Amino acid sequence: MSVAWIRPRPVRDRFLPSASHWSSEEISDADIPATEELGELLYARGFLLAPHRHDVPVAHWRQVRIGELWLSYDPRSACAVVRSGHSWVAVLGRVICLETWDDDVRSIATALLRAKASGRDAFLDRIDGLSGRFAVIYNEGAETYLQSDAASLRSVYFGRRDGRTYAASHAHLVADRVGTVPSAFPDPQTIRKECNAYAFPGRVTQFARVFALTPNTELAFGIAEPRRFFPREALAPRVTEDAVDEVLPLLQRQLELLASRTPLVISLTAGLDSRTTLALSRSIKDQVDYFTYDSKTGAGESGAAMRADVAAAREMSEDLGFRHHRIQSRFRIPPEPLAGIMDRNSKRISAPGLYGTHRLYEGGCRGLHIRSNLYEIARSFYRAKRTQPDRLTPEHMAYLLTSRKTTPESFAATFAEFADAVEFDRAQDLYDPLDLYYWEHRCGTWLAAHHIESDVVFDTFTIFNSRRIYKALLALPLEDRISGAAFVEMIRRTWPESLKFPVNGAIIEA
Repeated sequence: MSVAWIRPRPVRDRFLPSASHWSSEEISDADIPATEELGELLYARGFLLAPHRHDVPVAHWRQVRIGELWLSYDPRSACAVVRSGHSWVAVLGRVICLETWDDDVRSIATALLRAKASGRDAFLDRIDGLSGRFAVIYNEGAETYLQSDAASLRSVYFGRRDGRTYAASHAHLVADRVGTVPSAFPDPQTIRKECNAYAFPGRVTQFARVFALTPNTELAFGIAEPRRFFPREALAPRVTEDAVDEVLPLLQRQLELLASRTPLVISLTAGLDSRTTLALSRSIKDQVDYFTYDSKTGAGESGAAMRADVAAAREMSEDLGFRHHRIQSRFRIPPEPLAGIMDRNSKRISAPGLYGTHRLYEGGCRGLHIRSNLYEIARSFYRAKRTQPDRLTPEHMAYLLTSRKTTPESFAATFAEFADAVEFDRAQDLYDPLDLYYWEHRCGTWLAAHHIESDVVFDTFTIFNSRRIYKALLALPLEDRISGAAFVEMIRRTWPESLKFPVNGAIIEA
């Protein structure tokens, strides 16, 4: 099967004189020609932004010129470019506007261009109200800027060589252009095993010339440097009930909109985060396949936790009446050629065997994956565990990375470079630095790798992933954030019967 190209099509916009649009709609996995070598899964759902025309990295990818640059992308992600005079905005991925409830990338790009014409603050405020997994590319004069979504779940890596910048969704894709010389941390599995590090320190990757673009910063493409754009002001304290009044419909309506567009699958565990998503999905439960991964051979705490998740999910599905799939892992590492593809997509692995198993699962359970991560950004993840400092230093960032009293000096040095590059000190004057660190480093590096790993099975969407939502819930009193009061309240308002079942082994009052 060949993949058709969609040609540019000028369209007039009543708000933007002389505006023109280029867009292509998202196509499904089934529309991509499958190969025996699984080459169609290489850099799945990814992109490459380069300063010159180039061969597409994967055979079925498409390419479009934006400004003076060339964007290649997997058409399983929708793409739109909108221009008015010398100003332009491009949007790539799956995105929902929480103000207009539009999910068409061309309409969203048009609205962003309109806001951009009103000034930078209006433009950034508009982006803060977007949710999903996406990238925004735009120009300011001669410079091009690239942002990811609120938690950088649409990963962005970048590097520079011979005066040319390249940015892409996968570190290896950039390294192929700027050089594959190993960094000081060439193997994430080694530092995880030896130092208990959940991810690379700072913004580094396994390649010396390739860096991660972390949340709340944007890439100035021409000079290959990050620029912080959020937070722009301190939070005004809020009451939990009022914040829930605002946030609850934003989360619930996203699920309803997505369910009207595409089949949904929701992963379910025994934790508070997925219980919240379950409760929010009550109105669409008959349209959803819920699933939980299991492993008969899983050892230690992780294996016990998976079995506890399965037991809880099964009991809830039988009592509350929703479809649930138990997907048992067949292997720790998938067989070739999938293993090699996944290794190139992301060097940091979490559970590639699970996604390899899901591809072989004969019970269906395929669609857009709704994942219940990021909620802990608003639950004071680090302060809930122990006493923490009021301000973060590179040394304490290294400690948080490894949860150990002592860490290699190279970790602190790398975090010092990170803090300087992303202007972390300026940001921690406005927000709790522990919240920012969890959001920008743990989620922006560790969690993003999980999404890349699962891209060989399905695209992933997190309904919590919007700065508008984060701002509302991060403004709550610390004790309410630590207790998860807002999330418990959302469950009580939507599906209180789901609280009959233990959350991580404890019963919560309904």
